Amino acid sequence: MIGLNLHKVVRDVITAVHPDEECTLYQSIGQVNVKGVVKSKYSEPQSVKVNFQPLDTQALQHLERVGDTKASEQIFLYSDMMMPISAGQRQPLLRSGDFIKRIDGTWWLITSVIEDWTRDGWANAGISQQITAPDFSASDWSKGDTNV
Repeated sequence: MIGLNLHKVVRDVITAVHPDEECTLYQSIGQVNVKGVVKSKYSEPQSVKVNFQPLDTQALQHLERVGDTKASEQIFLYSDMMMPISAGQRQPLLRSGDFIKRIDGTWWLITSVIEDWTRDGWANAGISQQITAPDFSASDWSKGDTNV
C-alpha cells in the first residue's frame, strides 16, 4: 500500500469499544444447473473477524434503502495475512450474494459493498438479516446439505 492506512491506525480503538465477532463467511462463486434448477454455489466457509455496526441515515440513503429497519446493518470485515485475496482467489473480499453466519446462528446477506479495501485487508459492506438459511447443496463441500 502507498500512503497511510488510517483504518489500521484506529482499529485498536474501535475494537476496544466495540469488539469484533468471529463469524463464518460463505463467498458466492457462481451458479450451477442442477436437474434444471439453477442454484448458487459457494466456496468453502472460512472464519473471519467481523465488526457489526448499524447503518447510519446517510448510508441508507446512499443505498436507496431509507426505510430499512434494524434488519439492515453494516459490517467491517478484516482479513489477516493468511486471508488476503491472491491470484488463486477472486476479487474483491466481499460482494453481493455472499453470506455471513454469526455465532448466534443468524444469517446475513451481503447486499452491497460500501468500501472495498481488500488489498489492505478489510472491506465495509451493507447486510440484511435473512429469515431462512441459504441453500448450499450445490457447493462441492456441502455433501448435499441445504444449509450448514
